[in-house]
Order: sequence, then C-alpha cells, then structure tokens
Amino acid sequence: MNFVTGGSGIVGARLIFDLISDNQDVTALIRGEKSIEKFKELISFYTGNVDNIVNRVKWVYGDITNLESLNNVVPFKAKVYHCAAKISFNKADSQLIEETNITGTANIVNICIEKKVQKLCHVSSIGALGNKLNGHCIDEDTPWIYTQKSSYSLSKYYSEMEVWRGIAEGLDAIIVNPAIILAAGDWNTGSPQLFSLVANGLKYYTEGTTSYIDVRDVTAAMIFLMNSNIINERFILAAETLSYKQFFEKIALSINVKAPYVKASKFITGLAYRLDAAGSFILNKQRKITYHTHRISHSRDCYSGEKIKNHINFSYTPVQQTIDFIGLCFLKDKGEKQ
Repeated sequence: MNFVTGGSGIVGARLIFDLISDNQDVTALIRGEKSIEKFKELISFYTGNVDNIVNRVKWVYGDITNLESLNNVVPFKAKVYHCAAKISFNKADSQLIEETNITGTANIVNICIEKKVQKLCHVSSIGALGNKLNGHCIDEDTPWIYTQKSSYSLSKYYSEMEVWRGIAEGLDAIIVNPAIILAAGDWNTGSPQLFSLVANGLKYYTEGTTSYIDVRDVTAAMIFLMNSNIINERFILAAETLSYKQFFEKIALSINVKAPYVKASKFITGLAYRLDAAGSFILNKQRKITYHTHRISHSRDCYSGEKIKNHINFSYTPVQQTIDFIGLCFLKDKGEKQ
C-alpha cells in the first residue's frame, strides 16, 4: 500500500498516476473535493482516461497539520510519499508556510513511526541546500548557510530536520531535493506559469542560472528509491543547468512566440520589486515580485544531480525534450479553451 500527501500538486498527481499505472494500491490524502478536481486537471495531460485513474485511488480526508486526522487514515506498514507543501515567497505567508511545511512534516514523521511504515519519501527542495562555493555546483554535501534564505527555504530545511529526527528514532526514510520542476499544469501558477508569461509577450530576462528537472523524472526517482534498499540518504534531482535567457528561449521556441529580448539588470528588478511592494500594500493584493525572487533571478546557481546515478540505474530526460512536451500541452490546452 502506498500513502501519498499532496496529490493535487504537480509532483503528487504524477506520482499517483505512475503508481496506479503500475497497478499499485494508492491511498491519497485530500482536504476536500476540490483536490480531486485539481488532480483530474493535472493527470489529463498524461491520459485520456482520467476517470479510470481517479476511481482506482482511495481518497481519504485529513490535514497534515492535524495529527489526529492522520492517525485515522495512514495505513500500517505503508510506503509513505510526503509531497504536500506550501510554496510561497511572500512574507505574509510565513506562518502558513511554517505550519504546513514544518509542523506538517513533523506530524507525518510521527505517524510514520507510530504506524511502523515501510519507508518514508520526503519531497524537499533545492531551497533547503547550501550555497555554491568556489564556483562548484551545489551537491548533497554542500554546507548549509542560514543567511539570505526565504521563509520557504528555511521551512524546507527545518522539515528535513524533522525527517532526520525520525531516522534517529528508527524510521527508514529518503529525502529528494528536486531542482525547478517542469510540468504541465495550472498555467497561472508555479513553473507552468512561465509558459503563459512567455506566450503573453514577456520582454525581460536576467543573467541568473538554475537547474531544472522533468516532473516525470522526479516521480520515477522517488519510486526507484522507495523500491530499493537505500535508506537514510538524500538525493538532489537535477537534469541540467540553464541560464534564464536560455530557458525562456526554449519555451518560446516550443510555443512559436518571440523570446524575451531585454536584459533586466539588478537595478531594474530591484525597482520592480519595490514598486510591486508599494502597489500590493495600497491595493491589498498578493505580491507578484518579492525581494527573494529579485535576488535569485540574478543568482548563478547550479545543482549536481549525479549522486542518484551512482546508486541506481537512472537517467534524466533532456530539458529540451521536457519543454517541447509541455509546450505541446500548453498549445493544445489553450486551443481547446478558446
């Protein structure tokens, strides 16, 4: 039996799809019926038989921030995939981020110990890793540095500490740290939103770099690791490192539009996030640009995803192939909705 949290997110939905496609039993935690609708939308990019997948999942109601609700639904000796998280870089969301990511993970760890689960897979983030040193790509052994971290990054770091605490108490677990996860999905949020921005005529790019990975590689790696004898390890999942300019050019090519062509300096993005802060305060609207997004847009980060290839027979999908697939999904979805 597999137990999955975060099934309405791009990782959790694809994970459930993979497990069901492999004829495995899946119990998925949801907070309400809207989660099932989101799940349907996400897996519609992978199958034309959505209802068949949905009907084979055992949907249970609960909340990772409520330990008692987990006690009623987590099966004994299951494999637990913890994908649920709150992703935001707005300071206004700090309390919700902490409750969901840290308290929620602590509850998952505690219930896993109580229910004597086979193994826990915790989906963390590259945000929980250290900073690049001496020009080297960040790997699993890069020292953690507290400074200049967002509330989200700190929450993922401390959620990992809860997993390591569980390991010290006898829990078998693995941690994965995916790079920027590329997937088709809600074109107004997360990485799918980047396709909408480019399609709508995004003009600006910055000279920063970061690493990317296909969501299908993330879930394949998770399943591989959970079915292996590997325990109590963490793995960065990263296929390639690209500049933002290169990345946006690949998106533009995949959907047949003009790529961003104006380089935005630190001064420009710094001014933009300050103006956005003032506008959001006056109009009482959600921030679109934060200090953190301004800073990382110029950061030249890269992450090494080599460790997992030394442990299991695993290879990454080329980023160009991933972007081409998502681009086709984007064009088809937008065409059907017009």
